[in-house]
Amino acid sequence: MCNCAVKKLVLVSVILTLWSQAISSQPRSCSSVESEKADREASRLRTWDALYQSYHRFAHCDDGSIAEGYSESVVRILADRWDTLPRISVLSANDQQFQKFVLRHIDATLDTNDVKKIRRNAIHRCPSGEDDFCGQVKTAADKALKEME
Repeated sequence: MCNCAVKKLVLVSVILTLWSQAISSQPRSCSSVESEKADREASRLRTWDALYQSYHRFAHCDDGSIAEGYSESVVRILADRWDTLPRISVLSANDQQFQKFVLRHIDATLDTNDVKKIRRNAIHRCPSGEDDFCGQVKTAADKALKEME
């Protein structure tokens, strides 16, 4: 009898563990309040730190007009404040997803001239030690330009 009780306890424990893992791996939904806040700020971020903070608060809301807003912020920083590029390496040192978030937002929703400027910056103005990221920026810009054709 004791053996059955132990087996049932183990089975329940396994089921609860699998269930909690399934729940925790589900994407977090974006509430209407979060959506409004994210939509208000996504296109107005002009520093890597501000973008990083917003990314941590609202990355789960990154869709539709919010995604377009983030793309606008990314392009403004890369096109107008290229000299701050090394800061992204510091911010993404322990958070590679942030770098992927930035690269994903170099997209076809942007102004062609801005994307061309970003591409030129990546080729001709890459800061020391940022060769890998500049290559990724160039690749993302090339992809966006191709999609714009």
